[in-house]
Amino acid sequence: MKFCELQPSEFESFVNENFSHYTQSRIHFDYKHEHDEPVYLVGVKEGDEVLAACLLNSAPAFKFFNYFYSHRGPVMDYNNKALVDLFYTELKQYLKARNGLFALVDPHIVMNYRDSDGNITEEKDVKGFIEQLQGLGYKHRGFPVGYSNDSQARFLSVLNIEDKSEDELLKEMEYKTRRNIKKTYEMGVRLRDLSIDETDKFFELFKMAEDKHGFSFRDFDYFVKMQQIYKDQCRLVLSYIDLDEHLDILRNALNQKEEEYNKEKLKLDENPDFRKLRNKVEQLEKAIDKDKKKIKEIEALRQSDGKILHLASALYIHNEHELYYLSSGSNPKYNQFMGPYNMMFEMIKYAKSLNLKTYNFYGVTGVFTEDAEDYGVLKFKKGFNAHVEEYIGDFILPLSQFYKLYELKQKL
Repeated sequence: MKFCELQPSEFESFVNENFSHYTQSRIHFDYKHEHDEPVYLVGVKEGDEVLAACLLNSAPAFKFFNYFYSHRGPVMDYNNKALVDLFYTELKQYLKARNGLFALVDPHIVMNYRDSDGNITEEKDVKGFIEQLQGLGYKHRGFPVGYSNDSQARFLSVLNIEDKSEDELLKEMEYKTRRNIKKTYEMGVRLRDLSIDETDKFFELFKMAEDKHGFSFRDFDYFVKMQQIYKDQCRLVLSYIDLDEHLDILRNALNQKEEEYNKEKLKLDENPDFRKLRNKVEQLEKAIDKDKKKIKEIEALRQSDGKILHLASALYIHNEHELYYLSSGSNPKYNQFMGPYNMMFEMIKYAKSLNLKTYNFYGVTGVFTEDAEDYGVLKFKKGFNAHVEEYIGDFILPLSQFYKLYELKQKL
């Protein structure tokens, strides 16, 4: 076995054949390379066979040095201790030779599988791997919960879709989620793709989510760049409703109820003592009044907000293994139309069409109590029958004696 740089083609073949994160991709490398951004493809080979592969980014740090990041890599068999030892030992020397100050590595290793309530359903033994890396000089940063601006989410909400039909996936969802999905189709909620020139439509909804949850995540240019990087592997989608179409649906439903009411009322006039029939007529009368009120509300909304309402929007990226639901936003004013439910199910169907294994709802905080900052988001994802995968976390590799000064400066 030998540590070496990899050709883009052999890197691409390996990460496509072996389960990997979307950031470990040829398309990511090509964009960085074409725009003269520092990027490296390294790995381990035995003869012509690739055994490990990793895309690395770097950026200037502390004036004269470089910082390196492994992007949920490398892709390898982490149970092969000899392979792990060779890769991480040689990686250290490789980065030192490139004036490295430190490296952040976040191995793509799940340590716990949890249900949506946080209970561990399957536990992996990662103690040996952590000790092995620490013995090589990599410092584990522990098992934090919550969100961080300087590392990937450690807890991911994931739905297995492999070998399951759409009907089976629906059946496994919570009743409320199934009902809401069905209602969105009945109301006329639809999904369309946004072009890169329409990113502002997404960003407006995304900012609403930031304001609601009190966080600031990414700026507008980041989402444009993601589309430029991932091209056909990226979809920016918009859930919307046409109120003219929605009003037609409501009016048709009202007409049907009125026709039924008139028929049943005639029967009741002929049989005034028929209690069951009288109850049915009363229920239809209430339903008609409710529909008329709803139509007036929607007509007023159409007048004030326009024909087309933007309900929710999200950025998705996929590789050969997963579809990732990365960033989203919705307009709380239009919650009655439940756009996110329609968007999720349409994109789950899209993931099925690509023959992917999983639909990745992406990050949750890892706090499963009702006081969690993302408890509402966690409950929403739970409704789709998603489980939670807890990753091993990050390691810091100091590469220079000046790293301690850098660390001190960061703390100050």
